[in-house]
Parts: sequence; C-alpha cells; structure tokens
Amino acid sequence: MAQAHRWRKGLLIWLMVAGGLGGGPMPVGAEDDLMDTTKHPVSVTMALQADSFFGFNPQVYGTYGLTKNLALAFNVTYWTDIQGLGVHDSNPWLELDLGVNLKFLDDRLSITPMIGTVHGQLLSSRGGAFPKGGGSRNERTTAFDGWVPNITVNYLDSRFEGEFYMGYYKAGRNEGGSPGGAGAGCVSDFPDCTTGNRGTWDFLHYWVNAGYRLNSMWSIGGHYEHLLTTRDNSAPGAQQDYYRWVGPYAEMKLAGGMALRFTVGRDLTDNQDFYKIKFTKTF
Repeated sequence: MAQAHRWRKGLLIWLMVAGGLGGGPMPVGAEDDLMDTTKHPVSVTMALQADSFFGFNPQVYGTYGLTKNLALAFNVTYWTDIQGLGVHDSNPWLELDLGVNLKFLDDRLSITPMIGTVHGQLLSSRGGAFPKGGGSRNERTTAFDGWVPNITVNYLDSRFEGEFYMGYYKAGRNEGGSPGGAGAGCVSDFPDCTTGNRGTWDFLHYWVNAGYRLNSMWSIGGHYEHLLTTRDNSAPGAQQDYYRWVGPYAEMKLAGGMALRFTVGRDLTDNQDFYKIKFTKTF
C-alpha cells in the first residue's frame, strides 16, 4: 500500500504541474479550438540517437504554441535497454518531461525549462543494466524513480548555432536503503545482494556545443559533455565522474526538417575515445 501511495502521489504532482502549464480547463463555450494549428502551432521532433555510453536512446520532443513567444514543451527519452529482455521487471529507464518554451530575439533564441520524471530502477535502488550500477537487474519495477528539473537553451541564426542543456536527476524514492548493511559492498549483476542496502544516487548531466554554419546545409562546431554523480551513498567517496567528453562535430541539414549530426572526440576521465550520432526529423 505504501508503494502504491508513492506512485499515486508522484502522478498527482506531475498532473498538477501539467494542468498549471496548460492553463487549466477552458470555460464551456470557449471559442478557442485547441486543435487549431493556426492558433496553436505544433512542432514535434523524432530523434534517433546513439552514443558510446548510453547506447541507443531514442527521443521525441516538441512544442504546442500558446502565444507568439510561449509554448507548452514536452520530451520523452528512452534511455537504456531499448531491446528489452522479454521478462517482467527488466525496467528500461524512461524519462518524461513537461515545461514551457520561451522565444526571444525574433525566434533566434529559445529557453526551455522543464520538470521531468524518470521511471525504472536506477536512482532509487542502484539496480538495472546501467554501467557500474552495482546491483541486480531484477529489482522491483519502480514508477516515479526520480525527478529531473532541467533546462535547454538553443540559439540559431544564418551563421551561428549553439545549445546548452543541464539536468539534475534526483532520486524520488529510497528503495536502495542506507549503506553499511548486509550487501552494501555487493557489485554482482546477479540477484545475490540483499535488496535495500546498496544506497541511492543522484546525477548531474550537462553539455554545451557551439558551431558555425558554412551554408544552409553544413555546419561544424565543438561539443563538451559531462555526466557525474552528486550523491552516491553506497560507500564513502563513491561519487564519480562517469565521463567528460570533448570533441568536434559536423552536421548536415536537409530539406523537410531533417538533420544528421556526428560528434567524436576524447573522454577526459579515462583518455578513451567517444562518439555520438543523432538523426532528427521535425514535423
């Protein structure tokens, strides 16, 4: 009952945020047609992307226009284990965000603050298939595993482009318990650990990139990205940098709202290579 109460509470909070951003229910007889795209322009982008850390992590994001410079914004990211395991409680990590998109400088600059939720078994129990997770893949299914306040800033004009993202992945539950009990030192990927003694963790994930547009099709630039734990109470000093990527990118934009970007470089944490590729189609 307590577990059910937690996810119901999380769903209620998220729906309250969604209702507030959407302006609440409309009066009966209101003339505004919510499906009229001349009044409420809609943009949806589907992204097929992969990198050397997360693997394949497809994403769908978009906006629903409210006023000339204000829109409702959403994002869905399917972070890990896209192939599934064909068993209950495999728990691929799913992120769902909702916020607003603000436009400035004749639409050249956009700022998108959002609040998100993640679902799976990562933050609250250190389980799942996430690298260095230190737990069993067979953790109990966990809805509202954590909360993700985040912000994205984009700039685009005829010559320059840039993006900044920062998200804080905060555990919303404590199913990993406190360190120091039985199983605290277990790092097996098999169900040998005593559930409830591996601790919980929080992440900070951010990146920045900027580039020069050679023409309407091609652009080149640089990318920096950092993923680290800000809390890992499984053991003293367990917080760590997972990666710090730096390198160049090249992007090809195509007619029909399509783009392909390839980024490659070095991981400053272990002096290894990294790579990431992203194909987007905007409708």
